Amino acid sequence: MKKLLKRLLIKLNRLCGYEIIDQNEFSFPSLKDKNYNNLSIINQKSIVMPLGEVKITRKIKSLGIIVRTNSNIHISDQNKKRIFNKDKLDYISKSLKSLIISINLFSNKFKNFKINLTIVDQSKSEDIIQLFDDIFSKLNFEVKIIPFDKNEYKDEINLDYNKDIYGNLSSLFKCFNIGKQSNDDLVFFLEDDYLHKETLIEEMIMTYERISSQLNKELILVPSDYPYLYMKERETNILTGSHRHWQTLDKILCSFMTSNEILNSYWDNFKLTCQDHNDPIEKYLNKICKKEICISPIPSLSIHMANANSIFGVSPFIDVKSEWEK
Repeated sequence: MKKLLKRLLIKLNRLCGYEIIDQNEFSFPSLKDKNYNNLSIINQKSIVMPLGEVKITRKIKSLGIIVRTNSNIHISDQNKKRIFNKDKLDYISKSLKSLIISINLFSNKFKNFKINLTIVDQSKSEDIIQLFDDIFSKLNFEVKIIPFDKNEYKDEINLDYNKDIYGNLSSLFKCFNIGKQSNDDLVFFLEDDYLHKETLIEEMIMTYERISSQLNKELILVPSDYPYLYMKERETNILTGSHRHWQTLDKILCSFMTSNEILNSYWDNFKLTCQDHNDPIEKYLNKICKKEICISPIPSLSIHMANANSIFGVSPFIDVKSEWEK
């Protein structure tokens, strides 16, 4: 009799839009997934205990990921060594492998979600072609690989063609143009020297849905928690994402997720970022952060494998060696 009443109560509550919590066990008898960190349903609702439910009005059904790679340049515009002092191809390999793991984890969980992956590569190397073949064979969809020639934007970038920074800005401009022409709901621009957590894709998408639905605004999400964010006093707001806290930013680097609406509304800023060697490079992207909501996770979802002493490098409070070896 008790079990029958319990089932009836669960059904009645669900018809009214509520879920039952077993306070003694801290479990959810009405849900298949009993883990309190996985109560959300993509494109429907976001539940964070004990904050309750957010109805998802900003629905996301597809993501375009655009990664630019270059095994010929160790660190653009710098003479510093990266953490662990490995070959550039090692960082590209680790970065892409961690990204594929995250994509597959998300795709296995959300079968109807569309992900498109584009690689913009300047390497022109047999080694990196072999690397791409090995890594991307673990995906169940085709990856678009673009062997990029920096000549494409020679008339639009006001820099010495032979400098490394020219190639960096030229490939970035290519990625921005691909993103602008994309039909995906969100676009994720990534560089080849970030090591990603397994939950990166899931948390970025579900956090975008949750916070965008709450605030009724488009966003810019940065995947890394950079050291420079803690170097001086600044005003910030803390928001609750799908699985962790996020802080508002007044400046970003060149790996971030955003929407076509942001890309089109601020296209001049994206274009100006690539046309000159600005100081900093992200000068015009940072101007967008003065008007729109830009956020990054606490703790980090991606680790920038730059120099250990760089304020734009390794995220704080992360076991980087363990992540690298994993």
